[in-house]
Amino acid sequence: MHNLKIDLGSCVRVYSKNSTCDNCAAVCPVTAITFNENIPQINDACIDCGGCIGVCPTEAISLSNFDTMDFIFNFLESDDSLISCKKNIPCLATLSVENLIALAQLKDQTILDLGHCESCEIKEPLFTQIQQNIKECNLFLEKIEADKQIEAENIAYIPKVIKEELPDRRAFLERFTLKGAVKSKLEFEQTLHESEKTNVDLQDTANIRNKKIPNKRKLLFMALKRVEKPSHYHTFMHHELSFISQKNINDSCDNCSLCYRICPTGALSSDQRGTKISFDPLLCVKCSLCHDVCEPDAITLIPYSTKEFFEPKVYELINFQIVRCNECANFFSYFGGEKICPRCKLEEEEAKALWGIQ
Repeated sequence: MHNLKIDLGSCVRVYSKNSTCDNCAAVCPVTAITFNENIPQINDACIDCGGCIGVCPTEAISLSNFDTMDFIFNFLESDDSLISCKKNIPCLATLSVENLIALAQLKDQTILDLGHCESCEIKEPLFTQIQQNIKECNLFLEKIEADKQIEAENIAYIPKVIKEELPDRRAFLERFTLKGAVKSKLEFEQTLHESEKTNVDLQDTANIRNKKIPNKRKLLFMALKRVEKPSHYHTFMHHELSFISQKNINDSCDNCSLCYRICPTGALSSDQRGTKISFDPLLCVKCSLCHDVCEPDAITLIPYSTKEFFEPKVYELINFQIVRCNECANFFSYFGGEKICPRCKLEEEEAKALWGIQ
């Protein structure tokens, strides 16, 4: 029985049928995550490695027996400097690039133990992901002129065995008490409910409507406050950073509003009348959802400057002229020609077709 959970209300794959995000399934070493009409499903092959947690852009995935943020804060408070799959974490792939950047800045020394990766039975694609995360983390830290980096060593930590662990007889016997039976029943029903869930309920829908910033992004903000402004700003090509982006919108945009309505963090936004589309790079988690739903393919990625972290700015990517429709008097985005909104124009075309009018 696995401990992996997916919050459908936070999963970008659930947000739209056009979403192409499959990070969790791609990194899973045992093919435990599949999609049923865009809803992620977890099968019994899951081994709780947590690799999917590290690559999920919106933190929709979690383990019931391991909390990444709790681990990070406990680790920061401790005198320990080693993170190892044999010591304190399911797998190093559980930690995202943002997590690693924050750990490097908030801890005097952070060492990742790669000593068990080569012989690990679930090595790929997790080890490749771990290496990519470390490389991206340290490149980013180098370019913002931070004085620390994440260290990776082949330590192969082995825990000291004080005595042979025996089954907890008391815990075993508690299963036969009324309280234990109720607890077991609740655990079973919860697991059964999660395994059978194949659609989005009202709570999931409510969560989709809420714009929220992932905790790993908040932690990154806190960590970067400790970094002094660099002597010059570095520009990353859009493919060099996996967790954030800068965008551009070209004139093919028809102001359908899908991109900013569906953005999970509010990085894309507009005003009440829809006269513009604004973008806050610091809130972008690079989930690609806005690109996936944009029919005219008007949104593109452009180089990202580290200036955004030290001199944050919200950009107006495009502006629109809003006028009243001559037919229904509703406001719409006007691109020239007759002042008739798309809905009225469609109705007019359908009426002409019905009556055979050219």
